[in-house]
Amino acid sequence: MIEGVGLFLAGLIGGMVNAIAGGGSFITFPALMAAGVSPIAANATNTFASSAGYLSGAAGFRRELWAHRHQLPRVAVSALIGGGLGAWLLLQTPENTFSRAIPWLLLLATVLLVWGDPLRAALRRHFKGKQSLSALGGLL
Repeated sequence: MIEGVGLFLAGLIGGMVNAIAGGGSFITFPALMAAGVSPIAANATNTFASSAGYLSGAAGFRRELWAHRHQLPRVAVSALIGGGLGAWLLLQTPENTFSRAIPWLLLLATVLLVWGDPLRAALRRHFKGKQSLSALGGLL
C-alpha cells in the first residue's frame, strides 16, 4: 500500500516536473527502482508512462509545430530510427551492464538538461547548412 502511494506520488510529481521544465524521469525512474523494479523494466515503464505526457505536450504546441511542418518527416524518421535502435540496444544489454551504466546515463541527461540550450546553439552554429549532420545529431 505505502509503496503504491509512493509510486503514485512520484508519478504525479514527475509529471508536473515534465510539464514545467522536463526532467521528471529523475523522480520516476529512481522511484520505480526503489520499488524493486529491475532497471531495464523501470526504464521501459518510465518511457511508456511518460509518452502520454509527451503526446499531450506536442498537442498543446500544435500551432507552433505547424509552422515547422516541413521538418516533420525528417525529424519523425530520425526519432523513429533512434527510438527503435535505442530500444533494441536496451533489450540486448545485460541487466548488470545497464545497471552500471545508469549513473553515467543520468549524468549525461543532467548535462543535457542543464546545458542543452547552449550546446544546441553551438552545434547549430558549427553545422549551419549541413542538414544531414543535424538529422544525425537528432538521431543520437
